[in-house]
Amino acid sequence: MKPLVVVEGSARAYADAMADLRSAGWTLVPGWDGRAGIVCTGVVGSMEDAAAALLAAVGGAGVLIDAQAERDVVDRLCEDLRRIGRLDHRVGEQPLRVTLTREEQALVDILLDGESLGAAARRLSVARRTADRRLASVRAKLGVETTAEVLVSLTENATPRRR
Repeated sequence: MKPLVVVEGSARAYADAMADLRSAGWTLVPGWDGRAGIVCTGVVGSMEDAAAALLAAVGGAGVLIDAQAERDVVDRLCEDLRRIGRLDHRVGEQPLRVTLTREEQALVDILLDGESLGAAARRLSVARRTADRRLASVRAKLGVETTAEVLVSLTENATPRRR
């Protein structure tokens, strides 16, 4: 799943988001040249900037946005990005977050969509035992004991990073 990240806050919060995406293996490209497989980065200070960032996301790119526009522009951009996928909207400094592998994130995304673990395993073309191991790893990383706690934790908090 491509990252859709909007940061409102300090330069440090934006730098942290950049580091998160780099450590997850994403290629960061300044500007809004929307191509699948990359993350476009930049400042959104106006409605025109917001439109360019949104077009990049619609074109298949991930986006990392340093939101400096008026409140109504940022709110509208966030609303539009949520229509495309799961938005990671960061306001201020963020606490350290859990890092999930791409495989763990894919499993969690399916579970968050309401599928059972067995159905998720089938969709991912892996054995149920493999899905069980991946879910156990996620539970351990989050410090919880049940799948329900995983889903609640990930729903209440921002989407975890991938690596």
